[in-house]
Amino acid sequence: MMMLPASQVKTPDGKAHELASRVSHEVIEGIGHLTLTDAEHRNVLSSALVEEARAAHEDFIASGVRIAVLHHAGPVFCAGRDPDFVRLPGVPPAGAAFIDSIDDSPLLWVAAVDGEVLGAGIHLMTNCAWAVLTDRSSIQVPELDAGIYPRPVGEELASIVGPRRAFQMILTREAMDAASAVRFGLANETIPVGGLRMAVARRVAMLAAIPEHLLPQVRGAWRSRLATRP
Repeated sequence: MMMLPASQVKTPDGKAHELASRVSHEVIEGIGHLTLTDAEHRNVLSSALVEEARAAHEDFIASGVRIAVLHHAGPVFCAGRDPDFVRLPGVPPAGAAFIDSIDDSPLLWVAAVDGEVLGAGIHLMTNCAWAVLTDRSSIQVPELDAGIYPRPVGEELASIVGPRRAFQMILTREAMDAASAVRFGLANETIPVGGLRMAVARRVAMLAAIPEHLLPQVRGAWRSRLATRP
């Protein structure tokens, strides 16, 4: 099992204290497993979480992993943007870097979701080639409540569910249940609570059976959403 080291911070007395890691990762029988573990902060895409997650991703690549699963601890898969992030002109939020890493990844990713998916967390999930949701999961875009218009998330939603439904999700801020998320193409399947591990294992086996020389084409097909665009 490969674990990222905990971060350190110095207190005024000059002593270093370890901070809890915000992700964990391991490789089991050639399959990468990356878990967002910052449940206390609803797995927001903070700079610290993103730095650790991207390092784990690089470890997977270096280890020759072809298939990886994105898990989460706590009741929220990912709450999207970090509310404490101070946006500077020309500097993208940290979460964008991780979302882009998954989008550009040479790996095939499976999202294992058992809870809420919020804001930019939706984009993180949809960049995974396969998404499995338990029936208590939900999708919501709450950014307007914080005085923010979620343009990148809106564009991703529009490319999958269409512009009118995407706009509706943004304006109403209403949660979409797991069955509706599957019906509108945001996820592949919904399963009963308690069946997530087995369902993910089935899909990992399906993806692992794809001939290695076809993986780049399969990954590229999803990255383009099966269309002829960059």
